[in-house]
This record gives sequence, structure tokens and C-alpha cells, in this order.
Amino acid sequence: MNLGSPSHATVLVWVKKQGISQFRSLDYYGNEKWVLIADESIQFGNKKILLILAVPEQRCNQGKALSYQDITPLVLKVSDSWKSDDISTQIKEHIDINQIAYCISDTGSNLACAFKSLNCTHVTDINHKFSLMIKSVFEGNECFEQYTKALSLLRAQKSMSKIACIVPPNQRIMCRFMNLYPLFEWGVKMIHLSDKDQLNEDEKTALSFLESSRAFIFDSFLLLNILRDIQTLLKVKGFNSASKKEALSIIAPVKSSNALKIKKKLNEYFEALTCKAKGETICCSSDIIESCFGKYKEIVNGNKSVGISDLSLCIAAMTGISDIETTRQAMEKIKVRQVKEWKAKNISKTLFAEKLELNKKIERICSYK
Repeated sequence: MNLGSPSHATVLVWVKKQGISQFRSLDYYGNEKWVLIADESIQFGNKKILLILAVPEQRCNQGKALSYQDITPLVLKVSDSWKSDDISTQIKEHIDINQIAYCISDTGSNLACAFKSLNCTHVTDINHKFSLMIKSVFEGNECFEQYTKALSLLRAQKSMSKIACIVPPNQRIMCRFMNLYPLFEWGVKMIHLSDKDQLNEDEKTALSFLESSRAFIFDSFLLLNILRDIQTLLKVKGFNSASKKEALSIIAPVKSSNALKIKKKLNEYFEALTCKAKGETICCSSDIIESCFGKYKEIVNGNKSVGISDLSLCIAAMTGISDIETTRQAMEKIKVRQVKEWKAKNISKTLFAEKLELNKKIERICSYK
């Protein structure tokens, strides 16, 4: 019997059912210790998503990075803003606090305060921690300010010129110290091209400022490469005494003044992690939750005006182990009514719905006149 191809609306319903099926009851978490990974999204319209994922603590001890199959959605809820009290309330509603081994998040004060109020150990995500270390070295540094200003000027002057191919990459305004690597990688490449006489006269003239910053560019590029290697090591192996020793050995040979500042900050971070690890391996990366948000943004990128809808259930649908049988059960057991109930409880009105209400008010006023 040929039923034809399902419509896009049907596929969306299937995705939402799959997402609903990934949420678990309180009893599910009572058998072992769990690591919580939490974050809130950037603003979508006038709302933010609070996402909290749960990972079995023993999975974090296996010496490999987390995957979507390892995580279970604990909280996926939308609000105008997320204060620490609201976050702690959501956590208490969905899991017994005694089952939480530790929590991972960025340096956001609302998340940190929520974990503190629950007496939960807070592990700072390594990406954000390293960003603060890099910021402490480069912010206010005269060489850095001169270099980045020269790059901005080069972009402004040459982006539409015949030598646009040498224009440096754009620097993100948000979290700029998490994204310095491409700027220094570009600088190193351009210097190498100049040294090998691979630039024409116009290109040489435009890039002449690089020579005075040569030492700074190469030293900074080396330091950023080392920090990337340490991040990769700790993201894959987790933090323990062995990975700590290996990480410190990677940065040990570098003796520049900036490297010494980073070493001091790195030792402070490792000492804090050592106290929290208590001899065990702990996860110190929230990459998996950033990946979830990244995929969601790709999905909704073409229709941001709608705001956050129940399509956010696609985040939950990404998680857990899904095979043909579990997917079949989700399609059969989860009813459309449950999707609507979840939406009413966790999403409230979308930006699109609010705009519709506003338009109706306008229509009533206009018709009255």
C-alpha cells in the first residue's frame, strides 16, 4: 500500500514526539550519580532557552569526549530571563539534588549562584576559563591593540579592492577572546608569504605593518596553539592528575612573559579542579551543550521572527540512544496532545503569537473607528 511521502508538518510532529520521549521521570535519575551541564541560549526574539543536560558520572570517567548518545535532557524551558532562583527551582523539580555529582557551565553568575544555592560543586567550562586567561594577557596590551586596530583598518580599506584576498578574517565582537586564533594564524601566513616573496607590491604595502609586530604575532600564535592543544587534551581525557601533568608539560617549554602569566592562571585553574575532582576524573567541557544550541540555531535561522516555538524539542530529539525500536515506540506512545501540553508548560507564547495578538488589537481599534 503506497501512502505517499509524509508532509513537512508530519515530519515536524515526529521530531517533537521523539523529543518528548527523551525526557525522563524523577525515578530514572535515582539509580546513580549525574553530572549536569547547563547553559542558556542567546536571546531569540524576547525569550531565552534554559537547557540542562544530564550525563551519568561514570560516563565522564571513560577518557573520551561526550556525544549526543551520552546525554539526557533534564530541563528545556523558555523564559524572558533566567535568574538563579528560577534555575535552581527547575533543577529541584527534575532531579534529586543528592544525585548530582557536579555541574558544568560557563562563568555566568546566574548559573554559578544557582549551583551554589543547591550546594552543588560547580566546574567552570574550559573554553570560557581559557578565554578569561587570554583576556587577562591581551586586554590592554599595547601590541595587541595596535595589531587588532591595524587589522580593522585593513578590512575597512581593502575589503572591496583588488587585493581583497589578503583581508584578515572578521573578529567576533561577542566573546572576542575566545576567537583570537584565526587572527594570529592569518598574521603568520601573511608573514610567511612576504618572506617567500609571494606578494605583489600593493599587497606588500598593505601588509607592511606586520613586520613591526612579527615577534608578537609569532609568540602569540605559539601560545594560542599550546592552549588549543591543552583544551583538546582535557576535553577528550577529562581532568585528572595524569592529564594535568601532561597539560603542564605542553606549556612548560614556553618562557615568554605572556606564557608565564598564562601558566600562573592555568595552575590556579588546575588547583581548583583538583579540589573538585577528589582523585577522580571529571569532565570540564560544556562543548556538547554548545553543539546542541548550534544545531538548533541552524534549524531556526531562516525564520527567527517566529521566536522560540515547540520546535526547540528538536534539541531533545538529538539526545540519547535512538534505534528503530525506540523511535517506533516514541511515535506510537507519544500523543500530539502531550506535545501541546509540553508547549503550554515550557514555551508559553511565541513571538509570532504575540505579534498576531497585537495585530488583532490594531484591527479592532481600526474597525471601531
